[in-house]
Amino acid sequence: METITTTYTVTGMTCGHCVAAVSTEVGQVDGVTAVEVELVPEGTSLVRVSGKVPADRDAVSAAVDEAGYVLTGVVA
Repeated sequence: METITTTYTVTGMTCGHCVAAVSTEVGQVDGVTAVEVELVPEGTSLVRVSGKVPADRDAVSAAVDEAGYVLTGVVA
């Protein structure tokens, strides 16, 4: 079975601590096997979420919110 990766846009992240917080929270979402963050300080960062099945967008959004940031969309 191949890995499915979805890329989300997230605002409010400015540093390595932000990356760690988002990675930890999103990594706890059911089905998520990997989280990769491309930090854009003071801009829109990219959060790549991988798993065997697509992660539930609402669950990812809630996890990002729990970390203190805002999921603003999905990259097509």
